[in-house]
Amino acid sequence: MITVAVCSTLIGSILGIRFRFVVLLPIIFFGSISLFAISVAQDSTPLRTVATIAVFAALLQFGYICAALFKYAVTPAHAGKRWSLLESPKL
Repeated sequence: MITVAVCSTLIGSILGIRFRFVVLLPIIFFGSISLFAISVAQDSTPLRTVATIAVFAALLQFGYICAALFKYAVTPAHAGKRWSLLESPKL
């Protein structure tokens, strides 16, 4: 369960930096199907399977939101420095 939590947070962070919101729905869908298949192969209980999928979906969204907020908070600061370096000095 901890591995699923860490991996889903990291995957969500990568998606938050790179893609827009629409990408979360297919990732949650295919990830849930994959986790369900793995849980059935490992003969897990239904409650543990649902809990794993819920942790995956929640932390994927959490990582996505944190990375997206960080991206939009840092980008304006770098944009201002970039434009100030491109301006010619006034004599």
